[in-house]
Amino acid sequence: MEFRTKVHIHNKGISLSHRYKYLLLGSCFSDSIGDKLMNAGFDCVANPFGALYNPLSIMNALSMRDDEFYRWTQKSCDDLNFDQVIHTTDVFVLTFGTAWVYELKETGHVVANCKKQPETLFSRRRITIDEIVEKYAQFIENAVVPNHKTILFTVSPIRHKKDGLHENQLSKSILLLAIDCLCKAYPNNCYYFPSYEIMLDELRDYRFYADDMLHPSQVAVQYIWECFQQTYFSPKTIEFIEQFEHLNRILHHQPLDASNTAHQQLLAQTIEQINQLKHAIQNQ
Repeated sequence: MEFRTKVHIHNKGISLSHRYKYLLLGSCFSDSIGDKLMNAGFDCVANPFGALYNPLSIMNALSMRDDEFYRWTQKSCDDLNFDQVIHTTDVFVLTFGTAWVYELKETGHVVANCKKQPETLFSRRRITIDEIVEKYAQFIENAVVPNHKTILFTVSPIRHKKDGLHENQLSKSILLLAIDCLCKAYPNNCYYFPSYEIMLDELRDYRFYADDMLHPSQVAVQYIWECFQQTYFSPKTIEFIEQFEHLNRILHHQPLDASNTAHQQLLAQTIEQINQLKHAIQNQ
């Protein structure tokens, strides 16, 4: 007997591996999955500007970075050549959080983060499906399709309670419908991973939420990560992931005496094993 609603995920022929470069942008859920990818040995960059909650700010990061954009981000990202990151990225993992945006009244710029500035500086509005599709279609046609890149969209499972749960559903619906339009328009380049649905249907019990009852718990994030692996990674890639995660646990273990000779030898051996594993991946 089945006691939960299982979300069936169709990968539509996508096969991801360690040989690709990944860029994750979006809500703080991108940080969670980005950490999982990096710990599993993937070459990825996750939220270098801090969390970007709405689709327009994510697109600004991809195509319209100017002084105004950097002024309203959580991080400056000075030490990263982001144009080069975009150029070399094979897979964009974009997590939309909300359809609500804050526009600076003075310029009309959609800010990534209000930085606790007075609300009187901003106009708040809910963007439309057409706005999102129009912004992303241009980027996809110019930078994604010609270069055979992939965009994997997802919607953050984190609920935005400020305006009420009904408004949260309306906001999420706009995001879902916009993504659906893009996936249908560009079926060979754009795909959707249902992290939002997994959280709401498979993990609907509050024991899978953090203390605020809005964010996924670590157990929930781990479960969604395992669903991601099962959907997009081959058995060989999952085997590599398990090896990386094992070696990283050794590498980050905190001993009683870090200066101990035996511990230093273990660290050196572990680093060498990680390098050998990376070499094996590149030559598979």
